[in-house]
Amino acid sequence: MSWHQLHEHYGEVVRINPNTLSYINPDAWRDIYGHGNKMPLLKDLNFYHQDSLIGMPDIISANDADHARIRRPLNHAFSEQALRSQKDIINSYITLLITKLHRQAKSEIPIDIVRWLNFTTFDITGDLLFDESFGSLDNEDFNVWTATLFKMVRAASVLGVIREYPIVGVPVMALLRMVPALIRVRHAHVQFTREKVERRLQSTTKRKDILSYFIKNNDGKPVTVNDIERTCSTMIVAGSETSATLLSGAIYFLLRNMNWMAKLQDEIDVAFESEEQISFAGVSQLDVLNAIINETFRMYPPVPSSLPRIVPPEGAIVCDKELPPGTQLGIAQLAMNRSSRHFTNPDTFAPERFLGAEKYANDKHEVINPFSVGPRNCIGQSLAWAEIRTILVRLVWHFNMRLEDGDIAWEKQKVFILWQKKPLLVRLTAREH
Repeated sequence: MSWHQLHEHYGEVVRINPNTLSYINPDAWRDIYGHGNKMPLLKDLNFYHQDSLIGMPDIISANDADHARIRRPLNHAFSEQALRSQKDIINSYITLLITKLHRQAKSEIPIDIVRWLNFTTFDITGDLLFDESFGSLDNEDFNVWTATLFKMVRAASVLGVIREYPIVGVPVMALLRMVPALIRVRHAHVQFTREKVERRLQSTTKRKDILSYFIKNNDGKPVTVNDIERTCSTMIVAGSETSATLLSGAIYFLLRNMNWMAKLQDEIDVAFESEEQISFAGVSQLDVLNAIINETFRMYPPVPSSLPRIVPPEGAIVCDKELPPGTQLGIAQLAMNRSSRHFTNPDTFAPERFLGAEKYANDKHEVINPFSVGPRNCIGQSLAWAEIRTILVRLVWHFNMRLEDGDIAWEKQKVFILWQKKPLLVRLTAREH
């Protein structure tokens, strides 16, 4: 029985292992991740793997004081003003993607759109962080380091499961620490990030990338080089994989529901007379586009599993129930977003639910929080929205698309913290304007 099915069968609170509760009650967002308790719930450091091998805490695993210290200068890097200054960098990679895909379209060979979207978002994130691309679009492949990131996420999920069961976990964890390959991969990841950060900090570029704001606004309680290295290491995945996942899901659902693809094409063609008119501000105003993206967030959230918290020594009250210290708890977005308690026809792709359709008038849109809530929510959500909207609009502007396998159930995937995305083969033909 899946996580989602457990909630459908047993209700809004389910115990998924001896010490872990999963919630789909709407109030749980406030109580677990927001300001519902006087004492904030703690990050589960076992889940986030803060250990001696990785080193200092990053913006995600840091305690509240360190999180505030690291996040304060980063707020400037993800402001609307910063986003406007970064638009040329972002659009340059989207243009390169379009150019590459036009060549692929002429070959009449289906492409794996998942790979191309990951190439694009990783290159954008690399450039915004380090003033240099990972070269994925140029080389039409992942480099050695970005390829290992996917393996690391899967390994982290498996290790998390092992840790939850001490009788098995203790000897197995001891054994895994002796596996040279795993240690080498993790050390390589840390070292690669360190080298990238060092090279960027020593450069004299005047471009407005993320680290330029990080450094410029490093006042008050300053961040350290270790803070920057660890935070950049996290942001590479958080800023790349999640956006590519959402875009892959949106294209899949559109190609399984071609009536919505036609509506999106019509909206884009009416809104923009030329590609040059497509802008961050312009795409943010497209109602059909935003409904499609919101419905994809609901159906296929980029982080489908729980990001757990721990009840502090003072205890906590969650959804009107008192919980003892040390309890692990969280919200699995896939279970929350697909719940029949919150949505009519929850397994149906229906963007009209975000366009005022009467049939879906009782849907609880407020439970959809792909960027989480509260003081620890995703700092890069404005960048993600601009990137997702613009990539999708420009792809639809340039290409007609169809699935190579019209019957593929692509969304049926395994989850290791993030989705283990399968190839999604798509045939492209250039649109005429």
